[in-house]
Order: sequence, then C-alpha cells, then structure tokens
Amino acid sequence: MYYNYMKVAEKDDAVSGILEEEYRRSREVLAALSKKLAHYPKGSLNIRKKAYKGKEYAYHYLVARNQGRVVNRHVPKAELPHLKQQLEERDKCRKEIQAYRKRIAYLEKLL
Repeated sequence: MYYNYMKVAEKDDAVSGILEEEYRRSREVLAALSKKLAHYPKGSLNIRKKAYKGKEYAYHYLVARNQGRVVNRHVPKAELPHLKQQLEERDKCRKEIQAYRKRIAYLEKLL
C-alpha cells in the first residue's frame, strides 16, 4: 500500500528572520501613524444652509463626537482650506493604518 505523504517544508531561519523584521517594522510604523492620527481633527465637514430675509446663506461646520455627545463647531471661511487639507490627510492616514493592520495580521499567521 502506497500513501502519498505531503512533504512539509521546515522553517528557514533566513526567511523567518526577514518576516520577523518586517513584523517589527510594521508595528513601529502602525504606532507612528496612530500617534500622527491623534493630532488631526476628528469629525466630518458639513454645509448648513439658512434662509434669512429672502437670501440663502451657507456656512460650514465640523460635526464630531465629544464624550458621547455630538458637537457642531462653526468653521470660519479663513480656516476652511486648512481644515479640508487636515481632514484629507487624516483619511489617508486612516487608510494606511488599515493596510498596516492587515499586513500585521497576515504576518502573525505566517509567524
């Protein structure tokens, strides 16, 4: 009787060393990105339109949660471009964090 046994490859020290190094580096990058994310404003930018004396006015405000409550903060026109840029950078940072979390989970399976 012949059984077809599956050959199991042994762990290669060089490969596992590279994977461990990548895992450590990914954890460091994730910590740095999380720290960077804390400095960006929280919330989303919305536009509210009001009608007053026959004219319609639009103004921007930032909606965020603060200690479980929803807070609306008016954003002056002068701050608007800077705030939009910060919110875009925050979104990019969040996407990077998500990618690094997936990478770390994959590396943990390999190690």
